[in-house]
Amino acid sequence: MRSGHLRERHVGGSDTFASASAREDEGRPLNVLVVEAGEVEASGWIRELTRRGFVARAHRIDRRDALLEALEGRERFDLVLCGAGLGANEVLACVRERHAELPFVIVGNQATEDLALEVLRPGAQPPVSASSVSQLVSVVQRQLRDAELRAERTRIKGELLVSERMASIGTLAVGVAHEINNPLAALLGNLQYCAEEVEKIRCDLASASADLAEGSAAKRALDRLAALDEPVRDALEAGERVREIARDLRHFARPEDDPTGAVDLRAVLESSIRMAWNEIRHRARLEKDYAPAPRVRANEGRLGQVFLNLLLNAARAIEVGRVADNEILVRIGETERGEGFVEVRDTGSGIDETVLPRIFDPFFTTKPSFGSGLGLAISARIVAGLGGSITVDSRAGRGSSFRVTLPAAEQDIDGPATRRAKISSTGRAGRILVVDDEPLLGSALRRMLASRHDVTVETDGRAALGRIEHGERFDVILCDLMMPEMDGRAFHEAVRRMAPAQAERFVFMTGGAFTQGAREFLEQADVRSVEKPFDVATIRRIVRELVV
Repeated sequence: MRSGHLRERHVGGSDTFASASAREDEGRPLNVLVVEAGEVEASGWIRELTRRGFVARAHRIDRRDALLEALEGRERFDLVLCGAGLGANEVLACVRERHAELPFVIVGNQATEDLALEVLRPGAQPPVSASSVSQLVSVVQRQLRDAELRAERTRIKGELLVSERMASIGTLAVGVAHEINNPLAALLGNLQYCAEEVEKIRCDLASASADLAEGSAAKRALDRLAALDEPVRDALEAGERVREIARDLRHFARPEDDPTGAVDLRAVLESSIRMAWNEIRHRARLEKDYAPAPRVRANEGRLGQVFLNLLLNAARAIEVGRVADNEILVRIGETERGEGFVEVRDTGSGIDETVLPRIFDPFFTTKPSFGSGLGLAISARIVAGLGGSITVDSRAGRGSSFRVTLPAAEQDIDGPATRRAKISSTGRAGRILVVDDEPLLGSALRRMLASRHDVTVETDGRAALGRIEHGERFDVILCDLMMPEMDGRAFHEAVRRMAPAQAERFVFMTGGAFTQGAREFLEQADVRSVEKPFDVATIRRIVRELVV
């Protein structure tokens, strides 16, 4: 490249605008990096572009360090115009190393192919040449159109990759939640059993404790038993927190084709808050203002995704370490038209009014380090699909407020997890069959129920079917939905053909129905189910209702 001082000149003016016709590029801004060209030559190129309708702004560079500074700086260029001098090869190599897709036009008679051979890396766009100024505009227009098409293809490819990644993560999340829920159900069941037994033993020994000598082995044993109460309760509370996380993960990852139903806004919002809590707690105080609101017709998992996106955006608009100075307010309420709404308001950095109209555009983000820019776009699409709306009120430096409004559900519809037989209990002992491929869970259920009922546990659907086939009958059949070899649906169908009355005694236990067939099966009106991990009280109540 030529030696000399850095010189930049902004070229172009209103007198050079093309006024004869409304061409496609009329008024289009064009930021041009000009290298290897003199001032007169560069001015002629820019005049030709502006005469044809572009609003051209040129930065002329004639020194290598200035070229590097321009390419690596904050300013973005739409086009490189390069003279066909001896330094064109060096300029092309420098540009392609940093911006492989940037349109590069050589103005002059030097063959483009010769320039490109040694410096063009795989995947980069080749330079083109304009042998004269008269050809310049058509060449530039073609290069800009090609660049737009490449950018569009890249954008679409990025969307597909993100969609595939999200689908894979969703499938993985549901599978992980299912695998967690089986041992977690056993863990919680055993902890609840231990907590109950510790309390019973303490009550039984309370009357005798006064007669025990201080320091005796019996008194020490009783004190040690009392000391077990707190760690067991703490472990139970920790297990409950894991239960909520697993449930939230499963709800969040439910597929798009899940049916809609009457959804409790408060329950979904609380679930999303728990998932976002680690981001929130280091940045702001969380305040809640929950007014009465109608249930809305929605998909619980997809709506949870919307709330999670809004909560994460609110948290990330606030710097870490200033909790006392900042607040995130979540509100629930009912509009004058009877719709339900959720509002997330923060005291963060806010959004500049110049970019506010674009925040729901795919891949648009003001914080590239935090994600792909799809969160709000996906949220807007989900809310629109539910017949609702999402609005924003924000100012730079003054925080933001997002509101999601959804139509009220026509009627409350209980999901399969709450659909249970309404049978008055006689309190008698019953015969219970537990069918689950997780041995630990079977053992836990036996402990939960054995004090009142006769409990049989099988870890294989075929072995359980053999019992029915040989004439055994049960008051309740607690059956896992997803099992190897013979799953819950196949076992239920076989029992229905063999002993129809026994098929009416099924209660399915599910840690995540992550196939379409399983979900449709649970949606049937006569299918009872309970979600893992469940608690002792829930299982005992279900059994009590069915043992008549």
